[in-house]
Amino acid sequence: MNEIEINLTGIAHLGEAIGKHDGKVVFVPYGIPGETVKARIIKDEGDYLRAEIIEVIEPSFFRENPPCSLFGLCGGCSFQHVTYSYQTKLKEIVVMEQLKRIGGFENPEEFTQLTIKADNPYNYRNRADFSINRQKLLGFKMRGTHKFIHVNYCHIMHEKINELLAILQGKTPKRKTHNVTIRYGVNTGKCLVQPEIDVIEIETGQKFYIEKLLGKEFLISAPSFFQVNTYQAENLIKTVLNYIDSEDKTIIDAYAGVGTFTVFLSEKAERVIAIEESRSAYKDAQINIKNYDNITYLCEKTEEALSEFNFDVDAIVLDPPRVGCMKEVLQGIVEKKIKKVIYVSCEPSTLARDLKFLKEKGYKLIEIQPVDMFPQTYHIENVALMKLI
Repeated sequence: MNEIEINLTGIAHLGEAIGKHDGKVVFVPYGIPGETVKARIIKDEGDYLRAEIIEVIEPSFFRENPPCSLFGLCGGCSFQHVTYSYQTKLKEIVVMEQLKRIGGFENPEEFTQLTIKADNPYNYRNRADFSINRQKLLGFKMRGTHKFIHVNYCHIMHEKINELLAILQGKTPKRKTHNVTIRYGVNTGKCLVQPEIDVIEIETGQKFYIEKLLGKEFLISAPSFFQVNTYQAENLIKTVLNYIDSEDKTIIDAYAGVGTFTVFLSEKAERVIAIEESRSAYKDAQINIKNYDNITYLCEKTEEALSEFNFDVDAIVLDPPRVGCMKEVLQGIVEKKIKKVIYVSCEPSTLARDLKFLKEKGYKLIEIQPVDMFPQTYHIENVALMKLI
């Protein structure tokens, strides 16, 4: 394919640098806006091109050497070549562009706050999902393929997970599997390794583990979701709580998981109704909320639960999966005239889409607070505050 010299002028949604060639946008992974690079066109998608860097002709001031020898191969990280302070700047740009292009917010910089950075931009992940090959070696799948990459050390995994990884290499799971999951309680030292593995040095096959957030204990079973960055999860909770005030007597916590927001909200409100459709997370939550008498926990889909409520709600906290909220959820918020919406999102594009819907129904966007839950990757968490006007 053709080799080109291109000036990189921006950053795309998935962390790729972009430039233009012959009137077409070119997506260039592992480039940085402001750089001039020599690149090879690897795919013509019609309206745009995809390219890979051959040589960085004029490097960015923010370029640095990635610490991981597998960077660019395994695909888990996208920004190890960028200084951490500039990573968060690039993510803010993406958030604002999505809000403007998809959400129709003309001046997103007016309400987008500076990112809450991570104190630990490496060795922060409390969960690892490894592939296992026929030799019982653990690793990842190569970016864009199913090719196995043997991994001895992952720079974004917590050091404890790397220790366990070393112990588990070459060991035999007690049931046939292609995956091994390791989860670690950063604030408790508790571990979960699934499935059970034939190894004597450590316990494996645990059904659950315990973690603490801001001093409160949470039981998390193997199938249940939990934020992968314990340190930043605490900042995320603080951000949500900052948007709650004394007027918020009744609060809904939608997509409540194992109750990480719920228990903290219950200390600020008279009544909290939590909604979670995952049976495993719901069961975990029953243990996590046992000391709180003002919480009602429903094991239902959020859209179905909202349609059943016939009481006034002052605020709702939304923390949906990456695909965002179903339209029925947003419509339910509008119909119930819920005065305050606090939307936690790990996907700027679906956040912008859902905020646009609420904006068109009479809600005003007050503030967006990015929280960098996923350093070295293009992912960014945001907390948006909207109020009914």
